[in-house]
Parts: sequence; structure tokens; C-alpha cells
Amino acid sequence: MARVGEIPDGEGRAFDVNDVTVGVFNCGGSYFAVTDVCTHAHALLHEGSLDRVRCTIECPLHSTEFDLRTGQVLAPPATEPIATFPVRLAGDEIQVCVAPQPHGG
Repeated sequence: MARVGEIPDGEGRAFDVNDVTVGVFNCGGSYFAVTDVCTHAHALLHEGSLDRVRCTIECPLHSTEFDLRTGQVLAPPATEPIATFPVRLAGDEIQVCVAPQPHGG
């Protein structure tokens, strides 16, 4: 998926994993993975402002703030949390576990 050096501290990147767009964020050397789309309006979270100390991401569209560790909403207008995904390091590879999504209607 990605290597440790590819996501600088205080930044995030988007990846497609099992048909899910996942934002992976580096907070002081700890990596967190969440659904990359805000639950309030369609905005890509990896394009928002990351607080690497608090491990939060601010949506670039309406400034909703989410906790990257739990997915919980910390500041409105969103009311629904974002999904979080387990992350592990295998050597210098960042791996995210996302269950495959069903296809079809």
C-alpha cells in the first residue's frame, strides 16, 4: 500500500483498498486510517488540516473535526462518525485492513 517515508508527519494520503477510499494519516509517527469522505458532505478528508499532536483531521469543506483514533465527531456540522480501520507496520510497509465491500445493488 504505502511505505513509511511516503506519508510525512502531519500529512495524509488517500488509497483505494477493497473498493473503499481510505485516508491514511501520520500523527507523530503513528499511522491512522479512516474513511476518506466526510460524513456531512462529500469532501476528501486527506485534503483537510491535520493536527498531528491531537490526531484530528478538519474537513476542508465545512470544518468538521474528527478524532482519527476513534472516528468520533469533535466539532460540527457533521453528526455521524467516520469509520476507522486497523493499521499495522510490516517492516516499512503501512498495511490497512478493510473488509471487502459487496458489489451490486
